[in-house]
Amino acid sequence: MKLNEILLNEFKDEMNTTRKFLNSISEDVFEFTPHEKSKKMGELANHILPISSWIPAITQNSELDWSTAPSPAVLNSKEAILKQFEENIIVGEKALEATNNDQLMESWTMRNADTVMFSGTKETAIRRYVLSHTVHHRAQLGVYLRLNNIKVPASYVASADEVLF
Repeated sequence: MKLNEILLNEFKDEMNTTRKFLNSISEDVFEFTPHEKSKKMGELANHILPISSWIPAITQNSELDWSTAPSPAVLNSKEAILKQFEENIIVGEKALEATNNDQLMESWTMRNADTVMFSGTKETAIRRYVLSHTVHHRAQLGVYLRLNNIKVPASYVASADEVLF
């Protein structure tokens, strides 16, 4: 199996699970935050949204500079969030389908102006900044759901609210 196919399968699995979490959000708790230093639930959902669309920025370029990157739109409805999430998944899938092993082993750098935040292979960047980053924020979202007495979907195994098998 090719590396892009492995990443694509993992990407699809993680996005399917993330979709369940985003579907669980209720607009009436968009303003909820568990702590003054934490994002509001709506902000967290919006933060998760663009991550899957970063794949072309990784596969088709040698660098991403956050100081010049446009900020994504902030969406204020569950419907808009889910719609944008689906569109971003398609963008990520197409970029993974269009890449190959050699391209995934190329160097890629993430920076904010003169500050280098990451330098490594494109494959590592996808795993770290798309896959792991999504999982990290999805886990935060699970805590927010629990604190609002909203059922938490299962991720890899059953949750207290959902049995997978």
